Amino acid sequence: MSYVRSVFVLLGLTLTFANPSLTHANDDRVKVFILAGQSNMEGYGMLPSLEHLGQDPAFGHLLQELKQKDGAWAVRDDVTVYWKKDQGQPAHGPLSVEWGAMPGKSIGPELMFGTLMGQRYQQPVLLIKTAWGGKSVWCDFRSPSAGKMTWDERRILKRDDWLQPGKFYQQMVSDIRECLGDLKEVVSGYQGQGYDLVGLVWLQGWNDYSEWHLQLDERRVGMGLIERYPHNLTAMFRDLRKDLAAPKLPIVIGELGVGGLEMNDRAKNPEDEEAVAMVRFREAQRAVAKDPTLKHVSFVPTVRFWDARLQELRLQADAHWDEKQRLGIEDTDENVLPTKSLNDEYWSRGGHWSCHYNGSAATYSLIGQALANAFQDVD
Repeated sequence: MSYVRSVFVLLGLTLTFANPSLTHANDDRVKVFILAGQSNMEGYGMLPSLEHLGQDPAFGHLLQELKQKDGAWAVRDDVTVYWKKDQGQPAHGPLSVEWGAMPGKSIGPELMFGTLMGQRYQQPVLLIKTAWGGKSVWCDFRSPSAGKMTWDERRILKRDDWLQPGKFYQQMVSDIRECLGDLKEVVSGYQGQGYDLVGLVWLQGWNDYSEWHLQLDERRVGMGLIERYPHNLTAMFRDLRKDLAAPKLPIVIGELGVGGLEMNDRAKNPEDEEAVAMVRFREAQRAVAKDPTLKHVSFVPTVRFWDARLQELRLQADAHWDEKQRLGIEDTDENVLPTKSLNDEYWSRGGHWSCHYNGSAATYSLIGQALANAFQDVD
């Protein structure tokens, strides 16, 4: 697995801080990364839009790292993915375009992240995905040391009494332990050489942000979730390190980049409450990495990877949908936008919800490379 120049520049001395054994060329221990979060870690980058990555002026060359010589999407036998999706039977196999939320139709950050890590290491690489859509830190991923809920949290839980606080934190720990306890079955060619738990990637936030507007009993309980996010996520990281017996586990937090840099500009208007809330949430994410009680945690900005042109097309598509409804015109994939050229451009760039980066596989890939690169910045 030789390095190409572009990957070497991106990754450099990535991860050498984590454990001296990582630098030993003869060490064949499996290098394990946990990829955790909610739907954006599951991955809704629509596969046809992955080709658009090649047009990125700075990172377009990375598209070729995802392909075989014949142009087909690569399958990497040196990188294994494990994912017990939807709490079903665990699936595992070589890294490919089959590991997004919709296998064979979408990808997540795991594809580029795993590709770069596979090139970085001579040893086998294992990616353990523990991701479920629509999950929050204040409730679903809530861990023991988060302690008693705030009034805002309790009030929302009263409204949504079907939620089970901590269920997915426990599921995450269970899935990781299950995988690590069965490496002979999971990792092809594993001969009992052991593993290094190299790092955790956390990509989550929509469900702690998206109810920013919620008011109950005349209180802005949604904003209360954002204010409490640093406390809850810090507690979760601390508990996870304890439960995995990895007190210095390096952690990388991926920014919630939905809306891109435009949100920063919009937030200058205090009456644009959606944007103000987004900026505050991003600040809450960043605060966790700055917490002096935590070490080996870094924050990765992702807003620059938001596809502004795709968002323009999304807004045009929404307006066109309203017009179709008014005129009684059937909505199809062929008429998402009013002209064929616009329609083709839309599908070439993405084709999913805005909270999923409008389905841009290029965006998911750029996030994946940034997350991989960021490990060198954790100390």
